[in-house]
Amino acid sequence: MADIEGMGPSGQDIKLYEQQYRQGLDQFQRALKEYSAPHLEVHKKEAFKKVMDNALQVLNETARAMKREDLLKKNALIAQNFKDYATSHSPQDQQKLAKDLNDASFSLKTHR
Repeated sequence: MADIEGMGPSGQDIKLYEQQYRQGLDQFQRALKEYSAPHLEVHKKEAFKKVMDNALQVLNETARAMKREDLLKKNALIAQNFKDYATSHSPQDQQKLAKDLNDASFSLKTHR
């Protein structure tokens, strides 16, 4: 995963980073689905929150490695809207978060 001074990552590295980013998104979405289940025990909710925090870290690391400011901005929205949702548990905040995740996925697919 070479990033020689002034040069970005190679095409092969970009594909690897994109794959890691997609996996991070998938992991976040799966954990969010479980986290959002009604009547979930507190310790399980905390475990799923930790999974989402770790997935967000992967999203940020891979976006930085790809030098994708657009994805970093989307990741910041994901983090903020998850924080809002974790506090409110409102359907509106959950919908915003789902939209953020879909937007990040779409942005990854359409950027070349």
